[in-house]
Amino acid sequence: MNRLAFRIALPAAMLAFLLYTLKTAEQEQRTWIAQRENAHQNAVTSNDIESIPFVLPFQHSARIQDAIGLQWPAFVSAGIIVLVPQLFYSERKSITLTWGSYAGLAVAVGLYWFAIGLWIDNRFVQHNRPAHSRAFRIVLSAAFILTTLLFVLFLGKDLLGGWPEGPQGAYGVTIWLALASTMLLTEVNGFRRRRHPTPELR
Repeated sequence: MNRLAFRIALPAAMLAFLLYTLKTAEQEQRTWIAQRENAHQNAVTSNDIESIPFVLPFQHSARIQDAIGLQWPAFVSAGIIVLVPQLFYSERKSITLTWGSYAGLAVAVGLYWFAIGLWIDNRFVQHNRPAHSRAFRIVLSAAFILTTLLFVLFLGKDLLGGWPEGPQGAYGVTIWLALASTMLLTEVNGFRRRRHPTPELR
């Protein structure tokens, strides 16, 4: 049973976290819409059209943006078919989530973390050593270098506050880059290579 721990526990935990994320995102949307309508109504009631406040585009809180950034491949995949929360909105309106949004994201997020959990089980629980060709290891090495450089860049900006317009999910993306770098390093066979026993001399 312990050999299946991560491929079961990780998707289950992240699906529960997804439900919380979507519920919170909807609550933030309702609050923003109510504030916008109240501001507009107050300006119309006072017959002062020029005093209608400038409404900034809708934007989720930092915790929602980080939740999206942490698992952005799943959100991008689901976003091809259904409406999903976004890191930022270019227009002055948000999107309305539907049951399809919940279903599509549940499938995408569940499969995404199942794949990661399956990888963890294979590499660290069952201790299955990666077996890739030399050419493929070169590709993985290049991807590892690029991902690591991006991780260092994001981490430096996170620590030094180098995001003038706000992180907008950068902290979540930083964690994702750390995870991706670790997985690539393992697949390159950096610290899982088995040593062949030295033949004994007779």
